[in-house]
Amino acid sequence: MSRSSNPPSVSTTFPSLGPSDVHVWFCDLPRYAEDQHALAALLSGDEQTRAARFAFDRDRQRYILSHALLRLLLSRYTHTMAAQIRFSTGRHGKPAISGTSAATEDIQFSLSHSGPYALVAVAKGRALGADVEVLKADADALKLAQRFFAPGESALITTCEGEARRHMFYRFWTAKEAYLKGKGVGLSLGLDRFEVLFEGDSSLARIRWTDSGAFDPGWHIRSLSLLDHLAGAVAVQGEAWDLHQLESTAYSLY
Repeated sequence: MSRSSNPPSVSTTFPSLGPSDVHVWFCDLPRYAEDQHALAALLSGDEQTRAARFAFDRDRQRYILSHALLRLLLSRYTHTMAAQIRFSTGRHGKPAISGTSAATEDIQFSLSHSGPYALVAVAKGRALGADVEVLKADADALKLAQRFFAPGESALITTCEGEARRHMFYRFWTAKEAYLKGKGVGLSLGLDRFEVLFEGDSSLARIRWTDSGAFDPGWHIRSLSLLDHLAGAVAVQGEAWDLHQLESTAYSLY
């Protein structure tokens, strides 16, 4: 690949992942565009077939780069060649690393991409989900919230106007998507079946079922600090975990 030499600002030391760590990698996909051909070679046959089905080159490129970066990151955690990593999927499509080696069996991950950006969340021995969204100026936040969200969430969004309403909508949307992805149930659960409760202005949130009012004690959510035109969140199973936000371009991945 073309990145044969590393700029001084790029670290060659990969961060270690402890049992209480949650790593969330931010990937600026256009930064890897010049290496698209080489990165595409890391994908499985099924992934390459899916990439070929995209009608637009831009979408094809984003798929290739995000999935290749996922493989490169996971290869560091599992000590496996990126092209040799195999995936399986759950009933609702949640991916997992296949294999029973000591290096792979505890690694959990979640991939999300929107526009030219991707997030890869990784943890050891705990399920998690991540979501990133580019904020769309033409999104009717209030209409969407009233149609899909829990009543308490749409009521909060109603109290906001303009940009504040749009940011509030995406704050809830990414949190709910991350939770569903983490549990591996997809949208089959229904976005209005549960309510995301943020702790004031904090980035931390809990989940409460709308029918019973009971909390889901096994999961916690945190909104991510990203670029102003992005929203993101990670949902993690279990207590006492530490979030580490990382940028893929700050490390030498290949």
